[in-house]
Amino acid sequence: MAKPREDDLLRNLRLTFRAEAAEHLQTLNRILLQLERTPDAAAGRPLLQEALGAAHTLKGAAQAVEFDEIARLVHAVESAMQAMGQREEPPGAAVYDLLYDALDTVERALGGQMVATDLLYDRLAAAAGAGAEPADAGVRDELPALDGTAPVTPGEETIRVSVRKLDDLMAQAGELLVSKLSAEQRRQDVQGIHHRLAQWPKTWRIIKTLLPHLDGEAGRQLTELLADLNDELSRLTEAINVLDYAIGHDTLRLGMVTAGLQDEARRVRMVPFQTLALGLQRAVRDAAHDEDKNVTLRITGGEVELDKQVLETLKDPLLHLLRNAVGHGIEPPDERARAGKPAQGDILLAVCQRGGEIHLTVQDDGRGFDLERLRAAAHAREDIAPDAHISDDELIELAFMPGVSTASQVTGVSGRGIGLDVVRQRLHNLQGRVRVESEPGKGATFYVVVPVSLSVTHALLVKVGQEIFALPLLAVEQIHKPRKQFTVEGRWMLEINGARLPMVPLAGILKRPLNGGGQTGEPLVVIVGAAEQRLALLVNDVIAQQELVAKALGRPLKHVRNVAGAALLGSGEPVIILNPAELIESAKSVDMTAMPGLRRDSAQAGDAAAAHILVVDDSITTRTLEKNILETAGYRVSTATNGEEALERLKAHPIDLIVSDVKMQPIDGIEFTRHIREDPAYEGMPIILVTSMESREDRERGMQAGADAYIIKRGFDQAELLAAIEQFL
Repeated sequence: MAKPREDDLLRNLRLTFRAEAAEHLQTLNRILLQLERTPDAAAGRPLLQEALGAAHTLKGAAQAVEFDEIARLVHAVESAMQAMGQREEPPGAAVYDLLYDALDTVERALGGQMVATDLLYDRLAAAAGAGAEPADAGVRDELPALDGTAPVTPGEETIRVSVRKLDDLMAQAGELLVSKLSAEQRRQDVQGIHHRLAQWPKTWRIIKTLLPHLDGEAGRQLTELLADLNDELSRLTEAINVLDYAIGHDTLRLGMVTAGLQDEARRVRMVPFQTLALGLQRAVRDAAHDEDKNVTLRITGGEVELDKQVLETLKDPLLHLLRNAVGHGIEPPDERARAGKPAQGDILLAVCQRGGEIHLTVQDDGRGFDLERLRAAAHAREDIAPDAHISDDELIELAFMPGVSTASQVTGVSGRGIGLDVVRQRLHNLQGRVRVESEPGKGATFYVVVPVSLSVTHALLVKVGQEIFALPLLAVEQIHKPRKQFTVEGRWMLEINGARLPMVPLAGILKRPLNGGGQTGEPLVVIVGAAEQRLALLVNDVIAQQELVAKALGRPLKHVRNVAGAALLGSGEPVIILNPAELIESAKSVDMTAMPGLRRDSAQAGDAAAAHILVVDDSITTRTLEKNILETAGYRVSTATNGEEALERLKAHPIDLIVSDVKMQPIDGIEFTRHIREDPAYEGMPIILVTSMESREDRERGMQAGADAYIIKRGFDQAELLAAIEQFL
């Protein structure tokens, strides 16, 4: 029976071995992927020697910690690779599949799973030929339980630390930030006391003028008592000054230590994206093999670092996107040949950092989205009506719904309709977003944006009545006093730098009293933006910018509308962190007729009759966006899906102005504009074209057809559209 101290030593050695083995397995996977892409046997021999060295080291380390089953399995892998080097012809895909299977089995065994190896030994023995290890192992025993502590060897330049410990460190750094905020609050309290004591000398001067009028012994005693009180208060004021200075010095030092600790803790948790690269390469290789396709994955920006929690959460969405590109995007070799493409499909994964965000691009050169199959799948699920007109972008959006798939049969790569649904859900958990572009026959591109870290939020604290709320600073554009406001059809608007924005009280969105707490001061306006929309939020006051340790809300408050999370202020009071995108959406249903503390600066704008505008676009997303912008600005809006339908709308209702897309069927925007200009009944009708066609020739075609303005969707600015409409009306 082993002594307890020996058991502890073996446990620690096995834990160290697990971390070392993971590196060796990663090396072996990387080399096998390179070998598979190196058909020349002579060029591949140095790689094979490197793989044999890694396997031999792994085998010896397993034997040292008495993981005999793993040692025997790695020995069989080593024999199979030696046999590969002795053959003149390169090994086929089946041999690589076998080696990958063996390495995956070792990885599962290290994770403590029961692994059946007898059949695997037989296959490895067949691949190695004579002299291979016999299949004598059967089923491996379970690995001993590990406690997660690794030994630290004196003098080591690096040590292995569990992710759990790093998470605890980040949590403690966050709590230290709360303590720093509390210390700053205490200093403000002391300064408040000092300010009150500073009023005493003025009071004392008034008292001294009255003391000579007091007569008798009582007057004399009162004079002495007040003089003693004055001396005591003077000493107390001096002590408060010293305390204020000391607290200020300590708070400054605490702030420096906290900031440094937070930065270092973040740096410890930051890992390069390259750590995911090998697993993604293997996933693409295996998916391509299952689909009998030839695909290569290129990764750029692997040196970009991001928080490990974000990176781990990104792993599944990226795997789904890459497998989706292989299964749905990249064509079989014969189909690519007919399309004039190289036999090998190409997938690019590009990573870059922009400020506090990580931007990832997954691009393939395949067939793009099969829109007809996607439409059929959506019809089968009754997501859209059979006769509904729906744009290509909206069809692609349907691919993110659960259960929607364009695969003709279920395979190991595609067909279950869960891939893109998982992508959207995981990115939502990361507060990220995804956008898709697809061109038939040329491929599809996914644009993914996620934050670098989720640990700390920079926020603007605002006051609504007597309550305090936090707005993420990244969404805050400007802060203004409410000037140049007016109403259009009873809806309040605000003009900022020439742009007309809807103005809504934050209290109205959050279902709070519009003048809660009897606030009488002049309110402020905070301009927030999300995606392509902007909103002027009316608040009672703006308090400060502050760094907060954001905490997600648990059940049953996990999905509260307009709420992104919560944090603690320095006073110890909780504060709600608001979600700007949901605030903008919720503002559309708020009654904006009652706005306390405001006055109209432009009665003329408020009294103007609302114009009737016709929006023509075949995309329901664009139609809805433009309709919301125009209705928020106070206009009446009708919509049409193409030029033919728009002509019918013109006959049925009086229209003051037209906003139209160009690329539509059966009558596009250019032809529709010509129809309007040739009809005397619509003489002088303003027409604004809003389109993604931005070349000089496209602009000239639009203006020659008779358009009054030409606005590009790519740089679309609602202020530009509203300014153009106001000018023409």
